[in-house]
Amino acid sequence: MRFGGARSRLRRRDERAFRRRPLALSAPPMSAALVPIPAADPAIALRLAQEARALLRDGQAAEALPMLDRLAALGAPPAAALRAEAMLQLGRGGEAEAAADAALAAMPEDAPLRRLRARIRMARGRHAGAAEDAAAAVMADPTELSGRLLLAAALTEEGRHDEAIWFAGEAWRADPDNPDLQYRLGRAFLRAGRHEAATELLAHCEAVAPRLPGLAALRAHAALLGGDAAAAEALARAALARGIAEGAVHSVLAHALVTQGRLAEAGPHFAAAARMAPQNGYLAHLAAATGAAGGGGERAPADYVESLFDNFAPRFEATLLGLGYRIPGLIRRAVERHRPAAAAGEACLGPVLDLGCGTGLVGVALSDLLRGPLAGIDLSRRMLEEAAAKGLYASLRQADLLDALREDAGRYDLITAGDVFCYLGDLRPVLGLCRARLAAGGLLIFSLERTATAEAWELGTAGRYAHAAAHVASRLAEAGLRPLELREEAVRREAEAVVPGLLVVADAAAA
Repeated sequence: MRFGGARSRLRRRDERAFRRRPLALSAPPMSAALVPIPAADPAIALRLAQEARALLRDGQAAEALPMLDRLAALGAPPAAALRAEAMLQLGRGGEAEAAADAALAAMPEDAPLRRLRARIRMARGRHAGAAEDAAAAVMADPTELSGRLLLAAALTEEGRHDEAIWFAGEAWRADPDNPDLQYRLGRAFLRAGRHEAATELLAHCEAVAPRLPGLAALRAHAALLGGDAAAAEALARAALARGIAEGAVHSVLAHALVTQGRLAEAGPHFAAAARMAPQNGYLAHLAAATGAAGGGGERAPADYVESLFDNFAPRFEATLLGLGYRIPGLIRRAVERHRPAAAAGEACLGPVLDLGCGTGLVGVALSDLLRGPLAGIDLSRRMLEEAAAKGLYASLRQADLLDALREDAGRYDLITAGDVFCYLGDLRPVLGLCRARLAAGGLLIFSLERTATAEAWELGTAGRYAHAAAHVASRLAEAGLRPLELREEAVRREAEAVVPGLLVVADAAAA
C-alpha cells in the first residue's frame, strides 16, 4: 500500500476532522469495549471484561489470563482483542498476533483493533504489516493521533522517511502545544538523517518541556550523529547535572566519549546504562568491553550485533573502505589459491554460504567465480537490504548464524565468514556447525582479529573478540576441520593503527 492518496485526503479533512483532545499513545487495551456482550451470562462477561481491562491497564497481563480464558469460554466478543493485548504485554508476539487476527476477522474495519495489531507487528519487527494496519486505522479514524504516530514509526522502520515525517508532522500540527508530538517529529527527522532539523525541533521542545522522558538523550544523540561528539558530551553531562538519571543519557555520553577516544571514561557510563536496562545486551556487552563490568560472555549478544549493524548499514561500506578493509579481497585470493580451476572458470564454485554477509562485500568479491547459488545470512535487516540491492544472492535470511546453521540441511562447496567470528569468543559451536554443512571437499574460509596477549581469546574495547592462533588451531581440530592456511594478515586500520588478524582456510579432516 502506498499512502500518497491517503495523505492528500487527510490533508483536506484536517480542518473539520481534528479536535483538540488528550493524546493516548498507548491505547486502552480494548477500545472495542462497547461490543455487545452475548446473550448468555451478559453480566458475568461484562464484569470479567472490565476486570481484565483494569489488570491490563496496570500491566498485570499474567493475572488477567484466567479471566480471559473464561471470557473466551463464554464467547464474549472482547475476548480475542483482550488476549492479544495480554500476549503483547507478556512478550508472546506470535500468540498476540494470532489473537488480533481472530478479533479482526470479526471486525475488520475496527480502528482500535488495527492499531493494536500494528503495535504487535511493530514489536515483532514486521514493519510493513504494521504500516498497513496503521494506515487502515488512520483512514478509519483520522481524529485519533496515535494511529498517525504508529504509521510514522512503521514507515521510519521501513526506511520511508519522507512519509514518516509527514505523518508525524500531521500529528504535531493537530496538537502543536503537545511537546511529546514535537519530540516524536524530531526523532523522525533524526532517523531520516536530517540532523539540523532534528536539533532545532528538539531544542525548542526541551525549552518547553525540559524533563520530558527521553528528550535529553535524543538531543545529545542528534549532536553525536551530526558529528559533534563534544557537544553531545556537553548536553549529556548537563542533563545528568539536572538530575535526569536515564540510562539513555549515560549511553549517549559513553558513545560520545568513545568517539573522542576516551575509553576509560566511557566505561562507567556504559555500566550505569546497563544497570538501568538490565535486559539490554547491547549495553551489557559494551560495559564488559570497556572493562567496566566483568570480562564479557562467550559471544556478543544478538541484540548488540543487530543494533550495531542496523545503525551502521547506511555508511558501512564507505567507512570500511576508508579504513583499508582487506577481508573480501583476502577471501577472494584464498579461493583462487585453493580452487584454481574454479578461478579459471573451468570448474563450478557453489553453492556458497556467506555467514554474516552484511552488505554483500564478500559476494561482490566472488561474484564472477560463482557457478552455483550464493546464500547470505545476517542478523541485521538493514545490512541485508543493502546486500539485496546488489542482486547477487539467491537467498538472504535474517537470523543468528548459529541458529541458521543448526536449521540448515544443505551442503556447501564454500562457507565464508568475513569479520563475523570476531563477535564470538568460544569458536567451538560455530566451527562444529560449519563442519556439518560442508560438502565433500568443501572449504571454510573465515577471518578473525588476532591477540598476542591471551592464550585463547579476549574481548577488546571495541566490543569484538580477538583470538590466539594456537587456540584457533585446536578448535579446528576439535571440530574435525583441517587447517590449510592459518596466516597472519592485517584486517584494516583503526585509530591510525593496523588491526592484526588471522585468515583461516580449512576443509574437512580425514576420518
